[in-house]
Amino acid sequence: MTTVVTEVYAIEVKIGASPRETKLSKYNENYAETTQGLRDAFKSGRTLSYGYRLDQLKNLQRLVSERSSELVDVLYKDLRKPKMEASGELVGVEVEINEAIRCLQTWMTPEQLPNNLLFPNDKAYIKPDPYGLVLILGAWNYPVALTLQPLVGAISAGNCAIVKPSEIAPFTAAKIAELVPKYLDPKCFRVIEGDVDDTKKLLKQRFDYIFCTSSTRVGKHVMMAAAENLTGVTLELGGKSPVYVHDSADLDLSLKRILWGKLLNMGQTCIAPDYIICSKKVQDYFVTHAKTILEKWYGPSMKESMDICRIINSYHFDRLKKLLVETRGGIVLGGEFDSNDLWISPTFVVNVEDNDVLMEDEIFGPILPFVNAETPLEALNYLNAKTAKPLVIYLFSQNKSVNKQFLELTTSGSLSINEVILHCGWHGLPFGGVQESGMGSYHGKYSFDCFSHRKSCLARDFSFVTEKLSAIRYPPYNRTELKIKFLSTMLRRLHLFKLSFSFTPSHLVIFLLGLLVMFASTTLLAKYQS
Repeated sequence: MTTVVTEVYAIEVKIGASPRETKLSKYNENYAETTQGLRDAFKSGRTLSYGYRLDQLKNLQRLVSERSSELVDVLYKDLRKPKMEASGELVGVEVEINEAIRCLQTWMTPEQLPNNLLFPNDKAYIKPDPYGLVLILGAWNYPVALTLQPLVGAISAGNCAIVKPSEIAPFTAAKIAELVPKYLDPKCFRVIEGDVDDTKKLLKQRFDYIFCTSSTRVGKHVMMAAAENLTGVTLELGGKSPVYVHDSADLDLSLKRILWGKLLNMGQTCIAPDYIICSKKVQDYFVTHAKTILEKWYGPSMKESMDICRIINSYHFDRLKKLLVETRGGIVLGGEFDSNDLWISPTFVVNVEDNDVLMEDEIFGPILPFVNAETPLEALNYLNAKTAKPLVIYLFSQNKSVNKQFLELTTSGSLSINEVILHCGWHGLPFGGVQESGMGSYHGKYSFDCFSHRKSCLARDFSFVTEKLSAIRYPPYNRTELKIKFLSTMLRRLHLFKLSFSFTPSHLVIFLLGLLVMFASTTLLAKYQS
């Protein structure tokens, strides 16, 4: 038994404990006062300047850099995460921070719309505004990245934030709660630990935006709580992400990549390959060659390897064990488990029917079912018969026609061809789901956009020409048909008079035409109004 003391909670943690076995002794935390204090800080304008945001991002950068060994250590304690995987998680956060620091000034700059030659003094632009006070609900499977990466977006956009790490990874939650106040402005950023009841109490407070990474079931509860105040949400959820392997694929590389993606973090990844759809030929190849690859990676006794995680706790271990016991499919690889070590070996299950227990919910573990489909059309029909839209569809194929069919005929948060997992961190790509697998997206510029409201702004002047061209709107509405015709013609042709930043001879012609139209318009208006 280990006791971890933080500013808000004393946590008694038994390694491998289920959520119900983790005891949280609460110190006093008045959520209403906490949220009001942060809201007051935001309203004071404290977070709005470029300099302030940049300083906080650099402080967060220092946190990850200076305390990396401590973060790697707690990831090991919570998940027995290998140093390679833990370091990769931290690198993902650092990349996010580095891009935000590099691009922040550009992101903050209002987006100017082209001027219009008919209204040369009028300005239209889109200003990214922070929402205000945001709530970030982290997840336990990547408890550093899925807590701090959204925070990068919240800081960049100029918000104040309450961060609630997952209590299911208690060592990491306690470490984040310890470090954040030492690096970030405590008047604007707070970490609150607690259990499910505390999360419910937090959700009763009024926030200006909520970002949640969780299961679909939890996401529904968060959305219901947000609906009470009509609060906007980004939900990064999960679901069953299928893999279709076409016969044309490089089967050796496909198997290696799928196995790596499935066993990363012991399958406890929201975008892990959940099940494989393939022909009997591909299935036989995978079953025959998987053991050789696994022994090469982890040695003859995978359980003794330091390069593979463990199941997070006994609750999830029992859930996965139950799946193996109740499946009607055939276990052709693995199937071993050890409750004392929270170990479940990488497992292949073949002849899995659609109504099998393995196909009911996201597996979130090292169990890989096989569903047989002899043709791409059969696979597409199987996927499209599902009501839930997956977070990602993985396709392994060298057939361009098949690739095009999956691109056009399926719906998912992402489509990854001949690769797994990497799309999540690919520079420039947004990450997010659709419907049951989530809503909204983030990463890079999309994180800034996620925590920003795009405010439409129009600034006009009081010039003679501006007013003359607009005077037709005023009563009395005499000569109605002529006015409607004039307005309709002008509004339909308005796009012709946009002035871009590059000036060419064609723009000169348009400019002269604009002058002619203005002269004709003012003459006609004078005639209508007389």
